[in-house]
Amino acid sequence: MKEKITVTLFCEKEATLISKIILVFTRKKIKIDHFRVDFCELTSLYKIRVGYWDNETNSKTIVAILERIIEVFCCFSQNQKELETHTIILFKIPIIHNDQITQFPISYLFQEKEHWICGGKITNEHFYALQNTLTQAILEFN
Repeated sequence: MKEKITVTLFCEKEATLISKIILVFTRKKIKIDHFRVDFCELTSLYKIRVGYWDNETNSKTIVAILERIIEVFCCFSQNQKELETHTIILFKIPIIHNDQITQFPISYLFQEKEHWICGGKITNEHFYALQNTLTQAILEFN
C-alpha cells in the first residue's frame, strides 16, 4: 500500500544536486509530490525535502541510494505518522557542550572551528528534552 513519504537531506552544494535527486526518482519511476529547498545561513548547509507516494520498503532504498550516490551529509525518510511524532534537526553546538548530547540519537556531521554540526531524526519528546538540556549552549536549530 502506498503512503506519503518525505525524504529530508542535508548537503553543502545544491546546484547539481537537485538534478541528481530528480534523476534518482525518475529512474525509479516515482512521481514527486513536492520539492522544497531551504538554506541555513548558520551552518551553510542546504535542507532539501522531497515528498512522494510509495511504500516504506522503497523509501529505505531511496535513502540508501541518495546517501551513497549523492554527496549528502545525512538523509532521513519519514512516513505520514512519523511526520507528526519525529523531528529532523540540524544544529550547531560548541564543542565544550558535546558531552550533554550523548544520550540523544543524533550524529555528528562535521566540525567547524569551535562547533559541531549535528543532525538526526528524533522523537518530539527527545527534541524538547534536547532543547532543555542545551539551554546554556548556543543551540541553533534549522
